[in-house]
Amino acid sequence: MRLLPCALAFVFASHLPLTAQGADLARRAFMGISMTALPEQHAASGLLPKGEGILIERIIPGSSAEKAGLLKGDVLAKINDDAIRSSADVIGVVRANRAGAALRLSLIRDGKREERIVQLIGQPLETTEGFETIYEAVDVEGVLRRTIVTKPPRDGKQPAVLFVGGVGCYSMDYPFDEKANYRQILSSLTRQGFVTMRVEKSGMGDSEGAPCSQVDMLTEVKGYVAGLKALKAKPFVNADKVFIVGHSIGGIVGPLVADEEPVRGIVAMSTIGSTWFEYELINRRRQLKLAGTEPQKIGRQMQLKQWCMNALLIERQPRAQILEKRPECAAEMEIPSSDSYLQQIAAQDLPGLWTRLKPDTLLIYGSADFLTSSDEHREILDVLNAARPGSATFVEIADMDHYFYKMKDQKESFLARREDRGGEVHTELGNIIGSWLKERI
Repeated sequence: MRLLPCALAFVFASHLPLTAQGADLARRAFMGISMTALPEQHAASGLLPKGEGILIERIIPGSSAEKAGLLKGDVLAKINDDAIRSSADVIGVVRANRAGAALRLSLIRDGKREERIVQLIGQPLETTEGFETIYEAVDVEGVLRRTIVTKPPRDGKQPAVLFVGGVGCYSMDYPFDEKANYRQILSSLTRQGFVTMRVEKSGMGDSEGAPCSQVDMLTEVKGYVAGLKALKAKPFVNADKVFIVGHSIGGIVGPLVADEEPVRGIVAMSTIGSTWFEYELINRRRQLKLAGTEPQKIGRQMQLKQWCMNALLIERQPRAQILEKRPECAAEMEIPSSDSYLQQIAAQDLPGLWTRLKPDTLLIYGSADFLTSSDEHREILDVLNAARPGSATFVEIADMDHYFYKMKDQKESFLARREDRGGEVHTELGNIIGSWLKERI
């Protein structure tokens, strides 16, 4: 996903009703404006304290902002009496609200102060021609988590896929982006006849609950288990033909879910088969080389990485405490999950986990993936085929990277990621997954 030159806070009215199960979980709200920093002439006008205010560059048609009478060129000074100093302030306030909430805005227009009340509308729902998208929710220990289901246009009970994404805090809901990586893969599977389900992480998208960045791995697993049970219970799903497709750390979390709620098969893509501690070291060395680090510096950097990871993952020290001792560990611990999440992942006996599982498994690796390796997937392959010969299949796609983009090699993907550039999603991936799933049903 590329960074945009201005901040966005979109809102569109939705004419699509949520299902009965999803009706109790209101949509997150978006304002419906794009913003940029205040030009010098506005900042020097004397109408605002120094450092305050943000310029509205665009109003989205049909949005909350348009209905409230906001205009391009307005300067947003305050929301609910709180001064606005950046686009992040606006986005933070809006994201904390849901559809139906009201915000009181203070604007400067044509050199005069004005007040506006904005009644927030929820963001739209995903719609894709050719199949149905259903927004619902599951209860996870008293907290509602958003689920998004795609359903092929056919009658009867159908096979299904629970999708488990990678590490970090992000929404799995893509109403504004049909080309989002995960959405493209799941759309491909739906067109091939599979019901699919995504479960939003805690605090992400419409989901209630603690902020994702504070949640541990075992709590995240509970959300997917609840989603998997709900998926199996649907009248249009064949409960004996349900699969898990996991990407990146989803190739660890997915099997943990299957360990609690059995499935017909597992697809693990761009994942790891060694211990997390080993992986951190191997991955760091690989990326140092791709970055062109001088050979004599790599050893020292790896010693630092080893010390930082040992403190965090093995000794289980909090990151804040580690940084007090060695501030240079900051760059070695830039992993978008809570300390407890990482420590629980590091404690997993992955060979033991895979050995316990009974379903057939497809392992997929793209050779342009600089975040994992072919060897990681072959570790899982060897464990599974030693326990249950013939139960695991490994496929390597020559020109695919970690994010499913077509890239010629790891170097190209590494540079694209550093420059925050995306690419074209590899068209073969959906067909490879779909063909393997169909063989199992």
